[in-house]
Amino acid sequence: MSGWYEKYYWRIGFISQLYDLLTPESYLESMRKVAALLPDKQGQKVWDAGCGTGLLMSFLKNAMKKGMIYYGSDLLFAGLSQVRMRAKELRCFDRFACFQNDILTPAFKEKSLDVIVAHFSIYTIPDNVKRTQALKNMYHVLKSGGLLIVCCPSENYDADKIIEESCELVVARKSPLEAGIKRFLFYSFTKRLGLNFIQKQLKSGKWITYTQEKLIEELRGAGFETGHSETVYAGGAYLMCGHKVSG
Repeated sequence: MSGWYEKYYWRIGFISQLYDLLTPESYLESMRKVAALLPDKQGQKVWDAGCGTGLLMSFLKNAMKKGMIYYGSDLLFAGLSQVRMRAKELRCFDRFACFQNDILTPAFKEKSLDVIVAHFSIYTIPDNVKRTQALKNMYHVLKSGGLLIVCCPSENYDADKIIEESCELVVARKSPLEAGIKRFLFYSFTKRLGLNFIQKQLKSGKWITYTQEKLIEELRGAGFETGHSETVYAGGAYLMCGHKVSG
């Protein structure tokens, strides 16, 4: 991959809408699991930190209609128009806000949020000190008893396994025919344009892979008590909860 592609990878995907079109089902399944971990609480405020095009919002639709307020932020402005369109399509336009933000910079008042979701976002911060600072910022803006849900790639990240699991999930959720269409018309591009690039970034150390122990250590270092943990994304990522017990 050229340096140009590396620099504009996310921006191109967001603007062209290829990001949504080529997203593997395994990735969407990890978002379903994130949504299932959110507390059943009226009026909670949720920050999707590194929201991209707001795909997570699709899995929070029912909760938003019951009063959840969704805040989406991303370092790139390119995806935010898609976030707005998604909120409008889901008829949740009065329950959301989105804005451009670097997660290294505090975006909310202290103790103002109930839940933060960092779904495949903090791993793109290669500097250990800055990544810990981002997690500490999240800790400070959560209310006492608040929840952080993170999803980060593991050392077992494997593009081929992600495609295989995605096809299996499409068969189970939809049909073998649609799985075949996905495999041959979409997922070949998903692997070539997206997953292989991400895998290269991870192997080079430009982005971070985790062991379960490393992720636990980082969350605890930022003040969280760790809870639920599972592997997702064809065994290529960890989904973990951090709890702000007091403070």
